[in-house]
Amino acid sequence: MRIAVFHPGAMGSKLAAQLVVAGHEVHWVPEGRSEASRARAEEAGLISTPFAQAVERAEVVLCSCAPQGAVDVAKQVGSQGFSGLYVEANPLSPTSLREARSAVPDATFVDAGVVGPPPTGGPSPTHLMLSGTAAGEVAALWDGTAVTSMVVGTEPGAASAAKSSYALYNKGKAALAVLAFQLAEKHGVTEALVAQQTRADGGSLKDPSLPEQLRSVAWRWGPEFDELAETLDNAGLEGDAARALRQVWTKLT
Repeated sequence: MRIAVFHPGAMGSKLAAQLVVAGHEVHWVPEGRSEASRARAEEAGLISTPFAQAVERAEVVLCSCAPQGAVDVAKQVGSQGFSGLYVEANPLSPTSLREARSAVPDATFVDAGVVGPPPTGGPSPTHLMLSGTAAGEVAALWDGTAVTSMVVGTEPGAASAAKSSYALYNKGKAALAVLAFQLAEKHGVTEALVAQQTRADGGSLKDPSLPEQLRSVAWRWGPEFDELAETLDNAGLEGDAARALRQVWTKLT
């Protein structure tokens, strides 16, 4: 199938590369993208194409970008009258997801969420959560690749909820570890904290450089926690917990 990917970041480029492995023709739009994006696209085997042409020819559009850009991508694609399969693969709140869906009224909308690292075939699996009437059709696009597709519902929203639930646990744990290291450093007891890594629940305490390691993703994880807070609010749960943890990423940027 002919697929357009917006925009090939660290995760999107790897998802797109697996689509190329599966035999699909995958396009991307280089205009306005960084040299790093160009290098990722070239490594993935993507075809450089102007925006209007990429959308016009595409049977499938895959949107995998930072959450703060997802609705704008949907609006840009919708403005071209796209009527194929639109796969929204960003961790969005119900409100943002509805906005993205309404921006592509002629498309068949599939909600998606990635759990795990960028797919490379390594020991930690990459799960692509999917929901919507065409979720099974989208799942088949990655057959035989390093992406494990999981259809989790027939309505958009289920896949984002599955992704958000895991992200809240996994990245929330990382945020708490960052705070723990920062507190220990303030009091000169980092070595004592790291010594607790041998405990069953101390795996995140192995490396005191964790705050610096996560600085490079804080710009993206912060907006993800904004979406998580709204998702929790929508479910009648404690959105303020995610808002508090969001400040960890704000201070790391």
